[in-house]
Amino acid sequence: MPIPIARKPSGFFHGSRSAAIQVDAFLDIQCPHSKRAWPSLIAIKDHYVSGEIGLAGHLITLSNHRQSWDISKGIFALARDDDEAFFEFGSYLFARQDEFYNSEFRDKTHQDLIEQIAQYAYDFSGFDKARMLGLIDTNEIYTDARTPIRFASTKGVWATPTFFLNSSDLVGQLSEDPTLEEWRAIIDPLL
Repeated sequence: MPIPIARKPSGFFHGSRSAAIQVDAFLDIQCPHSKRAWPSLIAIKDHYVSGEIGLAGHLITLSNHRQSWDISKGIFALARDDDEAFFEFGSYLFARQDEFYNSEFRDKTHQDLIEQIAQYAYDFSGFDKARMLGLIDTNEIYTDARTPIRFASTKGVWATPTFFLNSSDLVGQLSEDPTLEEWRAIIDPLL
């Protein structure tokens, strides 16, 4: 079976793709560690607003987070090519992560999850629920959601959050709850 060709490069992007500093963040929307790291990515995004860096958020799905795949497809369906919508909806969903964590969904069905995703999209931005239900199962959204997972495998990513700065991993260089100051200590000397 041929691998579908992605419509665009992996990730949702903020900043400049031609900046000397490129940050790649691999996250799982259901991962509690990703949730704790998310505010620092938003802080980076808000701090470096003049295109000094490029920041790409790549959603991947870890095997023990069974709701993550469908939630990720919901993010791709809502955001499409709107990078800002990705970051905003990501913040909205991370704030509600306990509502779709494994224990919360122990006795719920897959259809319950899909309907909850449609409700999240509606509550977040008035996104039409029927449209979400139709989009989430399209081949285009499926391919878009698979792209970062495949990209992650080429970089040897197996856990979230995992960060790269200019293609070098930052394992051990940031705390579990990284702060903007930690990021600035690494990024600013390179600017």
